[in-house]
Amino acid sequence: MTDQVLTLAQAAPHTDGMYWLMLTSRVLHILAAIILGGGLFYLWAVVSPTVTGSNASSTDQLFGGRRGAWAMWVGIASLLLLVTGLWNYMQIIQTNEKMASSYHMIAGMKMLAGIALFFLAAILSGRSAAAESLRSKMRLWISICLILGVITVVLGSVLRSYPHIIKSNVPAPPAQIAQ
Repeated sequence: MTDQVLTLAQAAPHTDGMYWLMLTSRVLHILAAIILGGGLFYLWAVVSPTVTGSNASSTDQLFGGRRGAWAMWVGIASLLLLVTGLWNYMQIIQTNEKMASSYHMIAGMKMLAGIALFFLAAILSGRSAAAESLRSKMRLWISICLILGVITVVLGSVLRSYPHIIKSNVPAPPAQIAQ
């Protein structure tokens, strides 16, 4: 029993300021992805089916008068995802020995998919003629956004489980405890 307690104590994370900063960054990254992905799913499942046969006189009516609020949240979520994503990527690069080039390739693909998603979501929520044009096929473009979102999550999951070696001058992360 004492050995198990010692093993658990050794596996506890080193909770310094960087730990809390990285945890905050990760939580904000996940929350922003939930906001953007959840909002897009809602638009796909609830709003876009009504667009085809809609007699709404304005785009705001399609969004229940809340297009501007959605546009604001698309911007906030996209900004948070960009800032926290770049921060997390830089921290991984700085705390690990030389990473395999395939890691950077996958990270680049994830970033491109994310940026394409941000771009399409911003246009769909906008007031421009391009936004109106895309919204005429809203379900198609939101489906593309959702596919890009799934690709981004899958690539992020691959990166999260990618083998890496922590630099010797960086405190080791907690060891996994066998159940």
